Amino acid sequence: MPEIPDLQHYLGDLESKDKASRIRTLSLLKDKLTLAPGSSDVGDHSMNYNLIDALANRLVNDPAERCRELSLTIIAECLRDMDPAKIVRSARCIVPAAAERFGSQPFREPVEELRLKLIETCTKILHQAASELSYERSHPITDILAFSLVSALTDRFPEGKRAAATAISNLCRIAPWSINLHFVALMIELSTNLSHQHAKTRLLTLDAIVDVTCVSTICNALPHVFRQIVLPKLGRICMDRSKKVRVCFARSLGVWLVRGLDCITVAEEAIGKSPGALHEFASDLLAFLFMLLSDESREVAARAVSELNAVGIHWQLATSKSISKWCVAELPLPCVPSVLPRDFACNAAYLVSSAATTLVTLHFQPILNIQLAWLSCWMPPMRAHNLHALASLIITSGAAVNSSFQVGKLIQTYGNWISDNDEGVQGGSRAAIRALGAVLIDHSPALRILLDFGTPPLAAVRNDSLVNVILEHLRRVSARRIASSATTMVTLFCHLAEVSAEQRASCPMPFNADAADICLCYAVRNLLRLRLELDELSLAKLMRSLLLLPSFTNAFLPTYTQASPSSNYMVNQSLVILLAHFGQSSRADFVQISFDAVIGLLPKPNPCYEIHTVSWLLLSALVHICPGAVASVFDTVLAPILLVHVHPCSNPNPEARIKALSLLHTLMCALDAQGKFSEFTIATLIESAVLPNLVWYTGRTANSTRKAALAVLHGVLHSALTPSTGLSMEQTGIQPILRLLPVLGTSLDEYDTSSREISLSCLTTLLNCLPPTSLQLNSVLELYPAIVKRLDDSLDDIRLEACATFSAYVKCISPVIALILLFCRFARVTPPNALTETILEYCIEHFLVHLDDANVNVQSAVFQALLTIGSVGPLAKVMLSRKVSEISFSHRDPALAIRLLNVLNLS
Repeated sequence: MPEIPDLQHYLGDLESKDKASRIRTLSLLKDKLTLAPGSSDVGDHSMNYNLIDALANRLVNDPAERCRELSLTIIAECLRDMDPAKIVRSARCIVPAAAERFGSQPFREPVEELRLKLIETCTKILHQAASELSYERSHPITDILAFSLVSALTDRFPEGKRAAATAISNLCRIAPWSINLHFVALMIELSTNLSHQHAKTRLLTLDAIVDVTCVSTICNALPHVFRQIVLPKLGRICMDRSKKVRVCFARSLGVWLVRGLDCITVAEEAIGKSPGALHEFASDLLAFLFMLLSDESREVAARAVSELNAVGIHWQLATSKSISKWCVAELPLPCVPSVLPRDFACNAAYLVSSAATTLVTLHFQPILNIQLAWLSCWMPPMRAHNLHALASLIITSGAAVNSSFQVGKLIQTYGNWISDNDEGVQGGSRAAIRALGAVLIDHSPALRILLDFGTPPLAAVRNDSLVNVILEHLRRVSARRIASSATTMVTLFCHLAEVSAEQRASCPMPFNADAADICLCYAVRNLLRLRLELDELSLAKLMRSLLLLPSFTNAFLPTYTQASPSSNYMVNQSLVILLAHFGQSSRADFVQISFDAVIGLLPKPNPCYEIHTVSWLLLSALVHICPGAVASVFDTVLAPILLVHVHPCSNPNPEARIKALSLLHTLMCALDAQGKFSEFTIATLIESAVLPNLVWYTGRTANSTRKAALAVLHGVLHSALTPSTGLSMEQTGIQPILRLLPVLGTSLDEYDTSSREISLSCLTTLLNCLPPTSLQLNSVLELYPAIVKRLDDSLDDIRLEACATFSAYVKCISPVIALILLFCRFARVTPPNALTETILEYCIEHFLVHLDDANVNVQSAVFQALLTIGSVGPLAKVMLSRKVSEISFSHRDPALAIRLLNVLNLS
């Protein structure tokens, strides 16, 4: 410190009660020290110490902020050129004075900037006197400073907090023994500051905690404090928003692990040496390090990998033994890094060295338990991050995973979180499942566990978790490792498809079921990529699974094209792989190779299937995809199943019967099924499926049932009965068909227009195909009023169909009338002219009304029907000519009537 003339005079003025006088004196002292630099050896040492004592007194007791600030500035200037010994002498009055201002509660120094400057001054004193203080094991200066820094850490001024943390770090390096007296208080306040809003504060606080734990020699207190105070606060640091803080945390974990993994030999243990105080926290610290290793930031992950590798090398050297003593079995099929960008944590794990891998494998079970416990955190980002950490742990310790009994617990945990509402948690679960699939050597236990979790199905796969687990499990699985479990995998797929189908049928909002269907389709695609060898039964089960998925069912349909709106690239790709694997050129051929086995998997109805069950869905898929094959085994396999579903006695549920009739109609109308139904089958269908459902009941449901039955009849007649395949009376199946005629006549009065049109079409087909000799006159004669009545229908299509039906009716009844007349001639009895005349007159009059119809097509159809009437016989021709002549002039356009007369006269 330079020599100051009249220093005693200045010291006296510092005691003045006048604030302005004190400020002026301190300003003059500051100027003299600044403008007159000199050596610390110059001047009276006692006078210099007196000045520092006086300034320290001003620092403590002066009420004026300006005076305290000038005093602190002068003290800093005085200490600038002092040697360490003199600084220690001066610090004995400066440090207590400063500590009294910033180390009390509440703070005696109200000005934040001055508290900051006081801490910085004390820190400078530590640096300048480091060589002197390091020789004294119990110095009051450092003890006072350490105690005061506890209160300084509670300062609300961020700069003050950071200065206090920096001072603690310096104190740990210069006078570490002073930390032990206030270790617990320091750790409590430092841990509190780990959640400070400023990243700089958290960064310096973390460094200070590391320094304090490293210099502490209180081994009895350190584990307890670390467990109760420090560890609960470290979890948030893994998710810190500042990348620099996370990098610093990785470095801190490395330091703690090095201290905790210091091993001792037998000789050292005999003389009382104990391992590092943090030895019991090695698993916790490694778990935190894996959290950082799975960080999305490459800088943080690289730092964590570097620290983990360094810890592994230190542990290897500290054991003083060969690393081969601790080596675990290597995986026979090493994993390869994933190409998915979402597997960043797994790919970082591939950078871990062999020594670190062995260390982690030895601590695998405790680390796994810790990470599983952390999944209960309420914060979704923390859970997602921890799931990625689990993925990296599994990749690092693959051998431990294969030798542990935690596979089931892991799968159950992933299944719970894969359906979480947070997308980040879902992504973390998927990454962890893919990692498990990549390291498992034997997948049978995992697959059996998945099967067990599916019982009961709907409870276990809620929110599609089981489907998603198997989907992700197959993404990175090895074909060689899962080859022995192919049968189990197919069984699992079959189970998942059944569950998906049941959910789709029972869920009023099919979004979840559709999502499960899509995920299962992706899982099938992943399985097909493995090119596994499947036996006949497994292939049938796989086909059964595919047929239960709407995406694949649509793709198997003959009308499906890749340009269809329902086309899916994933489904198309799966089918290409599937056909190539089994050497088939078309999708229909592929279904055919396992058709018999799949159809054999259908259970016997007891008494019938529920409409939303898997059995019904499978039956429906088979009918839609391969109707030809179904028709070929209809009598032996399908008839016993379908007929119990369409008969009211065995299936009283009308909605179920409607669906069954609709499925039967689809089968009858399929092109591949044409000509494959025997006459016995046709008669059986009419008697068991059509006639019982045409009984008239009130209500819309009954109307829909009758309409579905008519549709089945229409399909049966148009696919099986043609004029070239007429039926004779000798055939036993003709009676059910004959019983249809009066029922169809009743159906012509249905309220539904479609039912009336279908009934007319069925009548036309029957009348064209049935042999006249098989008809009963009474039942046939009852039809014509209902047919003629349809000429007044509101729809032109029905009127046109009525004309066609009446023409067929006339052609069918003409031989019957001719036989009656022939019989009367041979019997020499008078023929029943009244009967025939009544029918002819009734029909001719109604048809002539519509000969002048506004619709030209109807006119033409009526014209052809009248010509058919005229061809019945001479009586019909004469009566028709007379009636046409009578009404021709009343028509708007008599041209058609005149034409009809000309045709009749010419014939």
